[in-house]
Amino acid sequence: MAASMEHMDSEREQVHFPLRSGASIVKVRPIFSHDSKLLFVCSGSVIKVFSVQSRECIHELRGHQGDITGLAIHPKNKLQLLSCSLDQTIIIWDYTDGVFIRDIHQSAPLHGMYTVEGKKDIFVLIQNQKNHKNKSCTLCTVSLSKSSTSNSETVLNHCMLDTKKTTIGPKGAYVASVHGKKLVWNFYEGEYYEHKSYDDTEFTCVVSHPVENCITTGCSDGKIYTWYIQDDRLISKVDHWHAMAVKDLCITTEGSHLLSGGYECTLVKWHPYSGEKDFLPRLGAPINYISCSQDNLYYALCLDDNVIQLVTCTFAIQNVYQGLTRVIQRDTSTGSFPAGMTCDPRSKALVLNGKPGHIQFYSVHEDKQLYNLDIVSQNIVSSHNVDNPLTLTDVVQMAFNSNGNWLATLEYWNDGVMSPEMRLKFWSFSYKEQCFILNTIVEEPHNDTVNTLKFRPLHSQSSAGMENMAVTSGNDGKFKIWNLVDDSDIYRSNEKWACESVGFYRNLPAGQTDFSEDGSLLAVTFDSTITLWNPETNLLQQTLFNALNLDPVRFIQFGLKDCCHYLVSTTDNVLTVWNLISCCIQWSADVNIVCITKDPCTDIMAAFTQSKELIVFKPSSPTPVFSATVFSANSVKTTQVLSATFVPHHKKSLYEKTTLSWQSKSELYFINKDQELLSVALMKDSKSVRTKEDVAHLERNLPQSALSLLISSKLKSTQKNKENVTLQPTGKFTRELLSSAAHVQPSVISLCKPFIQSLMIPVNGRSGDKTDDDDSDEEDESVGTLTQTVSQDSGLDSDMETDEIVSQSIVSINRHSQIASDSEDAVRSKPNVRKTVESKSDKEMKKVCEKFEGIQVKAVKDTVSEQMLGNIFASDLSWFKS
Repeated sequence: MAASMEHMDSEREQVHFPLRSGASIVKVRPIFSHDSKLLFVCSGSVIKVFSVQSRECIHELRGHQGDITGLAIHPKNKLQLLSCSLDQTIIIWDYTDGVFIRDIHQSAPLHGMYTVEGKKDIFVLIQNQKNHKNKSCTLCTVSLSKSSTSNSETVLNHCMLDTKKTTIGPKGAYVASVHGKKLVWNFYEGEYYEHKSYDDTEFTCVVSHPVENCITTGCSDGKIYTWYIQDDRLISKVDHWHAMAVKDLCITTEGSHLLSGGYECTLVKWHPYSGEKDFLPRLGAPINYISCSQDNLYYALCLDDNVIQLVTCTFAIQNVYQGLTRVIQRDTSTGSFPAGMTCDPRSKALVLNGKPGHIQFYSVHEDKQLYNLDIVSQNIVSSHNVDNPLTLTDVVQMAFNSNGNWLATLEYWNDGVMSPEMRLKFWSFSYKEQCFILNTIVEEPHNDTVNTLKFRPLHSQSSAGMENMAVTSGNDGKFKIWNLVDDSDIYRSNEKWACESVGFYRNLPAGQTDFSEDGSLLAVTFDSTITLWNPETNLLQQTLFNALNLDPVRFIQFGLKDCCHYLVSTTDNVLTVWNLISCCIQWSADVNIVCITKDPCTDIMAAFTQSKELIVFKPSSPTPVFSATVFSANSVKTTQVLSATFVPHHKKSLYEKTTLSWQSKSELYFINKDQELLSVALMKDSKSVRTKEDVAHLERNLPQSALSLLISSKLKSTQKNKENVTLQPTGKFTRELLSSAAHVQPSVISLCKPFIQSLMIPVNGRSGDKTDDDDSDEEDESVGTLTQTVSQDSGLDSDMETDEIVSQSIVSINRHSQIASDSEDAVRSKPNVRKTVESKSDKEMKKVCEKFEGIQVKAVKDTVSEQMLGNIFASDLSWFKS
């Protein structure tokens, strides 16, 4: 199998392993926008812009190649955001449109950023390249000029990488930093103060007052010191409430309140002048960062379990921004995710361990957590010693049935002193309540540790009519089959789960279990032997044993679809595929598998090796479909993979006829020891930097909605009839009329007739004099009459008076035809008159036109007197001006 991997090297360049979720959103201090309507949160190399009111993610700012370490509002433009990263760049963003503006390159990784309102330069923490062991930084100023590179000026040396241990005074008057047990306070005027902590404790954080020349420090013993300068020496005031180390401090914008948080999971609000304190307890996890909005209305609390709680100044919870819950208090012996990771067949969400005693449902399609399901129902109490946390009951096994209507969980508690506690719980999903409801509790289902918990599949046609069934196996040497039985009585109808049968084999501990696709076979491992059972009768059907490999079997998986007659098993060093028809080994390979999973929609399996290599294969062939070494975003090998699963696509797949065609129906997700959720994707599908041009292109190509379709239909009809619409005059009166408010407009009666006349094309008389309003009225009255005369009387040649009237009617007809076609130029010469008349079929009309060849028509735009309309407009506004 290893020899057949060589042909995959050429394809490896097209594939990467993006971080889909799990990146910490509490590793960097979040900040508010200037109007407190947006919250900026760092998630790895991405900045997420959240709405304070709706909690939705408005934009994702992508452009950094490394993890972001600091955020700040532009000191000269409140609509722009600054960010620094380990990729040695500072990027300026337009967060209203979510686009990249420009970047500034530095010579070393950046670990933090500070700004001072009104100043052009910013302060950044640049990592020292000469001394890598101490990992210290230098505080420098960087200009935000338009050049791509900017020189930095050193302000303070030997600063810590943590931004909480350095602060800038009001208007940049001083810089303060803590390093271990030492406090350094450096003024720009030349004053320099250095002080060691009391009681031989270390400083954990420092913050400056926004108005006064004083700073506040937190210590590892829970004490908070406020330092003042008096007579060229430091004077301190101490406050003490925290039992453990103070993790962060924050002073409100006006400096009236001090906020502190730590491992007690409680926010403390100090009133310095009155000495009183307010508390917000039981937050669920230690507080890592505290941020305050500019108007002092909101506090953003970053908790260690990857949660940001947005609370008001009155301690009312406004919103909760939840990432993939990170483990903070869990026994290292069971791992970060003892229950593994699986997919909920009903919601297509990833399900894995969350808070202690909880399992979390995380939607990979929407990139947000759906909810946490409390399995244990325990009250989490903070430990008095950070290095020795309390032992909590946790979920160690979980499984869903085929349609997701049933969930089985196993909770376990063992402090090493008392007897272990173990409970098996079955949960049914209520479509009415839209949640899981506890159905059955089984105390001590096994006498020793439970190794597996699985349901029998019922989605295939061959399994129709089978009952719901689950299996558990333990180190007590037994596996138990659980069936859903009727538990109704005269008062209610109900179902419950009960143990139907128990199996064992040579008193060996029962290990991994798995059902075949049709549910007719149950495979159970006993040390190095694989046993096949009939789950209905609990009778042993066959045993599989590899005489060349006596190591205990770690994983077993039945094949699906076309490979349903194969069984895959792994030991510490060998992967073996068994043919169930012949009960012989189909093929094997020397590889150390640490995690294996199968695609429920295809016959594909994916396995991860000890050397961080992904191998995708079909049990029917030893040649892998795909193989690659798993790298993280910064081209470094990822940590050990703990669990993996396939999630069916929510939309049509983009991987068909590509290198990742094996993901055409489901996508592979896996999680490592760093609690990062990764996937396999093509490089061309990765999101790029968003610029102003991209936004403009996106706005031009937005999908049409109901409103846009209605507007576009109106626009199309307008453009279609544009030739039949007369252009509006652009005179002074019209501009004033359209720009004035509706309540100061003249009456419609006084404006109607002059306005309509301004849109018409007047006609000159024979002598070239301009026609007045009376002549126009008489002309309009004669048009209708003379139309009938032309059609009925053929002796118009002998009547000169009638001929004169007919010529006026012809000109009037020509004028109306020009208005209907929206022509800006009227008839200017007699050929145009002749052209109009020649369109008539009547020969007598041609004779009439020839008698009046000397008549010329001239079109004039806006012939209605501007002065006349202005007088009308002024007379109606006289009362308003007075």
